[in-house]
Amino acid sequence: MQNELGRTLEALRKEKRLSLREVAEMTGLNFTYIRDLELNKNRSTKQPVNPTAETLQKLAAAYDYPLENLLKLAGQVEVANAFEKILNDPDVSEKKKEAVRILMAMEDNDESLDRVIGILNALK
Repeated sequence: MQNELGRTLEALRKEKRLSLREVAEMTGLNFTYIRDLELNKNRSTKQPVNPTAETLQKLAAAYDYPLENLLKLAGQVEVANAFEKILNDPDVSEKKKEAVRILMAMEDNDESLDRVIGILNALK
């Protein structure tokens, strides 16, 4: 991944002439985490960093850059392809596209996903 994702994130930030702290303020992410993403390494643990789709969406919005491209660079190709197909399909209603955008923005944790699954099952 550094790393194309990290290099891309750093280049986008520099292209926009933003500091790490400015991006942190725009996204709600910690500035040290943003730098770790750019380096593809948690500097505390020395382990690779694997951002969630939500994190990538925040950065895509801050940099005005396509989320699908960041998802692909992060190795989340299946997610990117599925979202891309839905969002670009002229036969999919705007309401369904809105639902996909909300899913893309939500936290990537079991509790959030369980709540969404419960709601969807209740609607069947």
